[in-house]
Amino acid sequence: MAQASLGRPLTRRSPVEWTVDRIWRFLCSVRAAAAEIAFLALLVLVGTLRGSSVPFWIGERLPFASGLVERWYAWDVFRSLVFMATLTLLAVAIAICTANRAPGVWASIARPTVATSHGFLRNADASARFETDQRRDELTASLATALRTARYRILTEERSGETHLYADRFRWGKLGTFPFHLALILLLVGAVVGARWGFREMEFIVAEGDTREVGYGTGLSIRVDDFIEDFNENGMPREYRSDLTVLAGEDAVAAGSIEVNSPLTYRDTVVYQAGFGQAARFRITDDAGNLLLEEALPLGSFQAKTNPDAPAAVLDILPAGTQLTVIAPDTNRGNKPELDQLQLRSGQMYLQLRPLPGRGGPATPIESVIDQGQTIRLGELGITFVREQRFTVLQVARNPAIPIFITAAVLLLGGLAVAFYFPHRRIRGIITASPGGRTQATLAPMARRDWSAQRVFSRLVDDLERAVPSRVERRFAEPVEPRPSAIDPANAPA
Repeated sequence: MAQASLGRPLTRRSPVEWTVDRIWRFLCSVRAAAAEIAFLALLVLVGTLRGSSVPFWIGERLPFASGLVERWYAWDVFRSLVFMATLTLLAVAIAICTANRAPGVWASIARPTVATSHGFLRNADASARFETDQRRDELTASLATALRTARYRILTEERSGETHLYADRFRWGKLGTFPFHLALILLLVGAVVGARWGFREMEFIVAEGDTREVGYGTGLSIRVDDFIEDFNENGMPREYRSDLTVLAGEDAVAAGSIEVNSPLTYRDTVVYQAGFGQAARFRITDDAGNLLLEEALPLGSFQAKTNPDAPAAVLDILPAGTQLTVIAPDTNRGNKPELDQLQLRSGQMYLQLRPLPGRGGPATPIESVIDQGQTIRLGELGITFVREQRFTVLQVARNPAIPIFITAAVLLLGGLAVAFYFPHRRIRGIITASPGGRTQATLAPMARRDWSAQRVFSRLVDDLERAVPSRVERRFAEPVEPRPSAIDPANAPA
């Protein structure tokens, strides 16, 4: 007995073709996308909690996890290679999925399926039947004219003695999905660009009158021209602001006053007001009188070991191989006065000079108390306490992805506006001649569970009833079970 097989002949694909096909399927996989999004959400959660007390709380409750907690605090998630690789993978997946859907979307716009089935018309959530004495071609022409007046595109097709009609409006609105998905890709790309080339300096301290380089390859410096604060009756700051000048080399490129929530922006660099404090300016010379440095030390970054109410600062004097420790007067003398062993008065500072590790210098620490405006010698150094002054605490952030985010926002809003305000409205119908010499046209919108589209269809039927002399039978009901048809109903909405 002879046997015949209708199966496709097996073809051997090359390794490159097989690999590309597997990669393409992975990038188009919904399950893979869900896993990638879940992993990204986990990374965001870990990175967000890094700046909170949650890791410390876990370390206290689970002592064996102390090493993990330390690595958690040390790991900058949003600048890590894992985070950027996950964003890149998601962006590529969205691009591949969009490209994979593009031919189908374009086909539904340019070459829609015209033929439908009686089963689709019977089971539609909304439908309308027009019955008239006109011939089939005349009724088709009348409906087409009325639909074109309502700005619908009309396509017809003859099949089995019936006229199948397809009408749609705002077909180009389906293209709104592409700028929307492009915006998603740009958001992910912007996150990668910001994580790789952006920065945020949380404590950028500059004393009044000083200039400090921003760094990070920006070529910018920030000069504090003035600092003004205002206190209420309880001694709490009511408001404070910094008058700043942003310098590119020696040239001033931006200037202005900043307050909390009122930053200064220059291109993609933003300067925020974060706080302020007290500083002490010192001038340090060597034994020959040559100036080694002059700097304002922010007080409060450290506290004295024996007195937590005494703000302190540390300065490394690299040319002399020494380290200078400065301790200010007790700020709360009523709190444990026995800890205030230095008994410094207002306008005084306690100094201690010791060698840097591995560098030469005095064999033992040298200590002294200095008054404002006084010059003393500590070892081979001359130290002048110039004056007390304010310092401002700034946050400096740079995100080169801001233009990318702006573009993404425009595309996102534009795509959503097109998709929601210009939805693709589609109507299918069959026009047939009945045995009694009359002609029937049954129309139904492709609007399953779309009440907005059904309302639009209802108003359109009113217009068609006025334009086409006929008896109209409307139906708005729940769909019934489909009946067998020569045309597969599954292909009708294509």
